Amino acid sequence: MRISADSDCGVLALFDIAYHSAGSRTQTKEIAARQGLSKGHIEQVFQRLKRAHLVKSMRGPTGGYHLAKVDAEITIGDIVRAVDGPIQLVACVGDGVQSGIRCERIHSCVAHDVWKTASNLLMEVFDSVTLADLCERARMRGMQRAADQAFVYQI
Repeated sequence: MRISADSDCGVLALFDIAYHSAGSRTQTKEIAARQGLSKGHIEQVFQRLKRAHLVKSMRGPTGGYHLAKVDAEITIGDIVRAVDGPIQLVACVGDGVQSGIRCERIHSCVAHDVWKTASNLLMEVFDSVTLADLCERARMRGMQRAADQAFVYQI
């Protein structure tokens, strides 16, 4: 099982806003450069994050994206659900609506409860980690913040 590239992009991009821009407006080209992501990919993912009310945007030359909530209120689980929906290790774990698959053996399958428990535990882990937690991990690792760099203006 792998987390989708879209979910990974969403987590890294929102972490970037929380950490490097201290939650203020950030342009996708800046996020792309720092995180090694495609600007177009970030913009596609941000459309889903906007619908989930995790980011807001402002157009124009001074525009960009910013967090819709404080970093301590946004979990990795929120991001994954916004981008990909709930984690279901196998299609029969969900209600069948999202996947379009209804398992005929759901009540007799000996593995169903294992897959459901594992899916729920994984989401519990994702729900226990916030963007603020990721920012703290970055600080502990000595990661430089773009917001801390002094700007020198010359005329």
